[in-house]
Amino acid sequence: MIMKPKQKPSFFKVMILDFTHKLRIPPAFARDYEQSLRGENFTLRISSGETWAVKMVKTEDEKYEFTGGWNKFAKDVGLKMGEFIVFWLVGKSMFDVSIFAVTCCEREIPVLKIEDDDDDDSEVEYKNNNACDEESKAANGGASSKSGNSLGLQKSPLYFEVRLKKYQKSRLSLTMKFCEAAGLMDKATVGLEYLPKHRFQSVVLDRRPNQYRIDLTAGWPEFRKANGLVFGKTYSFEFRPRKNVIQVQEVEKTEKPSQVASHILHHI
Repeated sequence: MIMKPKQKPSFFKVMILDFTHKLRIPPAFARDYEQSLRGENFTLRISSGETWAVKMVKTEDEKYEFTGGWNKFAKDVGLKMGEFIVFWLVGKSMFDVSIFAVTCCEREIPVLKIEDDDDDDSEVEYKNNNACDEESKAANGGASSKSGNSLGLQKSPLYFEVRLKKYQKSRLSLTMKFCEAAGLMDKATVGLEYLPKHRFQSVVLDRRPNQYRIDLTAGWPEFRKANGLVFGKTYSFEFRPRKNVIQVQEVEKTEKPSQVASHILHHI
């Protein structure tokens, strides 16, 4: 049973008309929380921890709107007509944001912002997973871990694979199916162990307001950097009940038979 999230002021908006240049705050929300909307500078934050600065203006007809900076946010997260966004007022001048596709399922937000990151220079890619897809999909094309995990293991609820993206540098989302199977629903922290080095790091678990997932937050950036995890590479996450830790290791792709045959013929 899904627990009721903490009550925070919230509203949602469907993306229609000229939603890429400005977004009007619902009048009822503006009336009830006008004191919190009187500042000019606001921050929008998505689940990965990435933020955008936007301006809040009060129009001549006494309406509040996101304007300056909203256009960049809309482009960076790839907003589309018919999608809707839920905004939670979580602090002074800050909203947490979740985007739902036209299917009514929350979608993972593809961050298209250009960032300077010393760890990697690979490009950010779209990821099409959403909250209705409780199982994380295995990496494309015959991927196998260095320890020889089988396809059967990939189907286990205690196992998933992630191709690491730049927007996951601050936090990494776990599906509810994985968390339920691993008994993490009521836990505040979990241990991560990187193989084969067996480096251990305790990481904080953050349950998102929409209740569809739990994120690895404080401690995750340190774990990622200490073990040299690289954006663009695929890693497996497997919960080990006896050790009460999530073991992480790199997944290396193997060539498909057709690729091997092509490679051999090329050298004949």
